[in-house]
Amino acid sequence: MQVLRVEIMEQRVMMNRVSKQIIEYMTAMEKKAKQMSYLKHMKKEVEINGSGTNKYRIKYGPNKGVVVR
Repeated sequence: MQVLRVEIMEQRVMMNRVSKQIIEYMTAMEKKAKQMSYLKHMKKEVEINGSGTNKYRIKYGPNKGVVVR
């Protein structure tokens, strides 16, 4: 009888540990999904030719706005 009780207690402890791990994993995945959603929706589009990364755009003078190669 005593051995049976110990086995039942061990099973309960094991289930609690596994349940806790599953719950922690689910909350971590929800948090990660939320962060990815924020990144996706909060990013601002980069202006093409805005900082001279592609070609240089003249900013002042009569040729203002012309892209130089």
